[in-house]
Amino acid sequence: MNYYHYAGHRSNGLSIQGWLLAEDRDAAVAILRERQVDPLYVKQAASQIPLKVPMEELLASLRELASLRGSGMALDKSIEAVANTIEHKLLKQAWNQALQSIRSGLTLSEALASAPYAFPRYAVPMVKLGEANGELKSVLHSVADRLEEELSLSNEIKSALTYPVFLLVISVLVLLFLFLVIIPKFGAMAGANSSGAMYALVSLANLLKSTFWLWGSLLAIALVSLVYYAKQGTLQMLLWKILQNTPGIKKLLEAWEVVQFSGGMRRLLTQKVAILEALTLSTETLGREEIKRQLKLAEGSMRRGKSLAQSLEEHKAFPAMVIQMIAVGESAASLPESLEEICKLYERRLREGIRRILSLLEPAVIVTLGIVVGGIMVVLLSGIMSMNDLPI
Repeated sequence: MNYYHYAGHRSNGLSIQGWLLAEDRDAAVAILRERQVDPLYVKQAASQIPLKVPMEELLASLRELASLRGSGMALDKSIEAVANTIEHKLLKQAWNQALQSIRSGLTLSEALASAPYAFPRYAVPMVKLGEANGELKSVLHSVADRLEEELSLSNEIKSALTYPVFLLVISVLVLLFLFLVIIPKFGAMAGANSSGAMYALVSLANLLKSTFWLWGSLLAIALVSLVYYAKQGTLQMLLWKILQNTPGIKKLLEAWEVVQFSGGMRRLLTQKVAILEALTLSTETLGREEIKRQLKLAEGSMRRGKSLAQSLEEHKAFPAMVIQMIAVGESAASLPESLEEICKLYERRLREGIRRILSLLEPAVIVTLGIVVGGIMVVLLSGIMSMNDLPI
């Protein structure tokens, strides 16, 4: 499925624009017709659009909206009040767009779906459920809880990556300074009597210095391209596919999917949602297409009369331990409690795995750069000593 950007007019004459998910352009137009929107244009975009707003402000705005709705304030007035308190330009624009959509006749879930750059994808089915059962306040708090979990994990990773990234950037700048300024000055030593390593090092430095305009331009173009594709969501999709096939990272992503699924199912079941509907909604909140396909097959098995654990085991959607704990919860009529234990267990595994990988990253960067810089210094010192006929 891909996102499509649209603009059009409602039957009441109000203009509206946003994004929607659809299989193709015809399906997107059909969805707009169902919403009584006369489209002016419908353009295909990427299959994934990353969040472009600060998660802290989004979390605060969701909490505030839930509180205002809990106080009995009308939905449009609540959203208007939230939008007026937001400072971030893009997030303010998204809430104002949601307000415009609601006043034109759309539901809150449809309004959030029309701004995927500001609201997470899993918020749409959860809010849709809250609109159906009249529990919008608790659902908004659930969306905020999940966003808070993601924010906590993201901040933990960023904190752990700060020093290795800083060290890497400084080391790259030092290497550039060596190759562009220091090493070319040793050109006189790279004569016939110098070692092959010295001659190769000086030759490489001279080549980099003489072609600085070329590789510097290519590097600038590459950086601009990375920023562009990151904004389009293409870079994230590529990195996601690479990480899914990386042995050490793959298990962490699978653990994160278990956390997402079990956390979503637990919240829905505690809100008295039917287990089949909870499975459908929890599936929609996941990102990887393969696991979504397996869960949809499991949903079909449940419709044929099988239990949740039997359906998941049949289609090998999750690890055996997860399925066993779900089976125990079903047999003891305590499935939400079992899902909560699964969520805690795999969240702990996820954090430990991330901490373990990041703890290896820092020494790996230090050793690699130490070998490179140390090797360069050994070659230069060897050249200086050979000129003075000093033994090494």
